[in-house]
Amino acid sequence: MRVTLSGLKAAMASTPHTLGWLGQFVFADGTTIRVSGTGQDQSFNSQTWTKDKSFKGSTLKFQGDGSVPDGDVTAPAAISDAYDSEDVYAGTFEGMEITLYLVSFNSPSDGGMMQLGPYPVSEINYDDRGRVAVFEVRGILQRAKEITVEELSVSCRSDLGDMRPGYCNVPLYPDDVARSTAYAVGDYVRALDAGDYHNRMFVCTTAGTTAGSAPAYNYTVAATTADGTAVFAAQEAWVRSGVVATVSDDSDFTGTLTEGRAVDGWFTNGVIKWTSGLNAGLYNQVRVWTQSTSRIQLWGAARWTVAVADTFEIVPGCDKTDSMCRLRFLNKINFRGEDMLPGQAFLNGAGQ
Repeated sequence: MRVTLSGLKAAMASTPHTLGWLGQFVFADGTTIRVSGTGQDQSFNSQTWTKDKSFKGSTLKFQGDGSVPDGDVTAPAAISDAYDSEDVYAGTFEGMEITLYLVSFNSPSDGGMMQLGPYPVSEINYDDRGRVAVFEVRGILQRAKEITVEELSVSCRSDLGDMRPGYCNVPLYPDDVARSTAYAVGDYVRALDAGDYHNRMFVCTTAGTTAGSAPAYNYTVAATTADGTAVFAAQEAWVRSGVVATVSDDSDFTGTLTEGRAVDGWFTNGVIKWTSGLNAGLYNQVRVWTQSTSRIQLWGAARWTVAVADTFEIVPGCDKTDSMCRLRFLNKINFRGEDMLPGQAFLNGAGQ
């Protein structure tokens, strides 16, 4: 049973009432945005909540039949200029949660409040030509209602670069090496040098703690660098930095990049991350990589215009077969497929 504090009850009973919504949006990366729907900026819970007339909260609808309660939250599509409608395409809202607070806007800290949430966001729609976002929120029972199964498969069921224990664990994007930080043998990092990773990553070969200031890393493959008491060895990185050289259209262009291991198809089904230009921060999947001309063809066009000199990072693709896992990535130990599972032909031939 939800308890309504006396201060909030008084605000409900007053004429006209002094109730208003505050909304807290927490993104998967921890970014938090706070908005006030009271018509004025509010100070609440030692935080500032920025006013916006398009923000509206909603209580959840409970059906009483065991279904997951749901409701809507309307907010400006550019809350505090932190995001806009194009961020839906970029996946910004995946995993986002919204918490609503019903307060007395005359004195939110003193008048009591009612907290609703946090609620996970499901669907997002846009009104007013994309300037206002309507978030569908679901109750906490949503997770309990979700059915999660994992099926047996001849092909690998892990995504390339999934670093969870027991999954792929190919280090596509290692974190930058941190200062005064302990590292264990086998940990991977990247070391930035004048804005360039030099297409290298480093694996910890001697456990220890990095120094307070960065040493000069040796980017020669197999060379080691002592950083504090930790020692790191340079390896070829899977992610490569590139620059657009020529453009046929927004799904077909050539790039300037260096990858000595690459052959036709090396980056096919891989991912390109734009690091500058109009598409900066967005991702596209590679359809075809042609080694001789460094030609990149995408599955669908980039969201915005691709221009010469746009920079990007690109990682190789994986067809999820046992042979590619063994031969390209040397990662058979983490292969999450049942490639020895008897197939239909074997079952039909039993007893012959």
